[in-house]
This record gives sequence, C-alpha cells and structure tokens, in this order.
Amino acid sequence: MFRVSERDQLRRDLVSAAETDCRVVGAAVTGSAAVGGEDRWSDIDFALSVERDVDGVVADWTALMQACGAVSHLDVRRGNVLFRVFLMRSTLQVDIAFWPSDEFGATGPTFRLLFGEANELPRAGQPDRDELVGLAWLYAVHARSAIERGRVWQAVYMINGMRDHVMSLWCLREGVDAVQGRGLDGLRDASAFVGTLVLSTDPGELRRAFHVATGLLVDEISEPVLRETVRALSPGAAATR
Repeated sequence: MFRVSERDQLRRDLVSAAETDCRVVGAAVTGSAAVGGEDRWSDIDFALSVERDVDGVVADWTALMQACGAVSHLDVRRGNVLFRVFLMRSTLQVDIAFWPSDEFGATGPTFRLLFGEANELPRAGQPDRDELVGLAWLYAVHARSAIERGRVWQAVYMINGMRDHVMSLWCLREGVDAVQGRGLDGLRDASAFVGTLVLSTDPGELRRAFHVATGLLVDEISEPVLRETVRALSPGAAATR
C-alpha cells in the first residue's frame, strides 16, 4: 500500500521531470489535488503540454514510470490526447495525460496550471440523457432474456449494467456529476437502489432485482410509448417516487 509521503514525492519528481524535458512546454495538476480535495486514497493526475515528438515523450515517460515502479498501464484516447494510466507496485494509480500543446488546457474545474500556457477549451459536459436511457433499456432487454434462458450470470451482469445507467440518470436529474459514479454519494435517496442489488443467482431473486430496476428506469423515461414498452419488460414495474 502506498504512503501519502511516497505519492507526494513522486508527484514532485514528475513536476521536476516535466520542467527539464525540453519537449514539454507546460504542465498541470488535475483531479482532486488541483482543488484541494485530495485524501488518503487519491491518485496522481498530471497533464503535460507536448510541443513536439509526442511519441518520443510518451515512450520516455513510460520508461520513467517503469523505473519508478509501474507494473502496468492502460491507454485511453480522446481525440489527439493520450491518457496513460499507470498502476504502481505500491498500488498507487498515476494518470498522465499527453496533450498536443495547441490543445492543452482545462476541460473542467479540476485543473491547476504549474507552468506554460493553457488554451481556452470548451468544458466537458455531462453524459447525454437520451443515450443513458437507451443504454439502460438495452441492458434491460438483455437482462430479461438472460433470466428466461437460465443464463444467470449474464442476467446478473445485465441487471448491474442497467442499474449503473439508471444511477447516472438520477445524477443528471439532481445536478451532480454523472461520470463514473462520482456524484452517487451526493444523491438524496440513493438507498432506492438497494433493491436492485442481486443477492443470489436464484431465478426468483433475479426477477425481483430486475423488477425493482425496471421500475426505477420507468420513472426516468418521459416519452409515454417508450415508458410503457419498458414497463412491459417486467409487468407491473412501477416507479418508487
């Protein structure tokens, strides 16, 4: 388990490396540390503005992270930006974003510029409500068929996915962060989702959890025909509020 002092020292080392890399013309702390919200379990979020030789910078910084104890990494791309997520041997997560310098800037409030210049960028928005509704009913359709086919673990998977998307819809409605569950603990009555938790693979239990989840989804659908069609997946499903 990583110590806070180790995390802080590694972040200082990364800042120093950025300041001495002539290809890097800017850097920022992002995430909770940028706004004073860091706690014992926070990871490191770091963004680099790369003026040239992006591939070389990524390769060199990956080697640097491996020398610091990284055991694996995951790449997530958003347009021209590479987010490389490192898992350290200490179990610390380190996210380094490699931005082309002409695109480098804040896309949200958790951005603190350390050096260089940041471009004015549009802020990242919340998920699209219609897409969340569509994904939720898609999971619901497959949950029903999995239950009826006796594919119990697929049913568990589909009910869980359905619940995740309905939770995001609740976050949108209450005006909290709907990305990656960040706003869930700020919901006024998240306990309503307790009934959607699948407690066993017994078919009756799967149907019970699915019925509750369907009722919660129905409550988020405003279009009447779609609302009643989704309700028919688990007849009698009704909203809880």
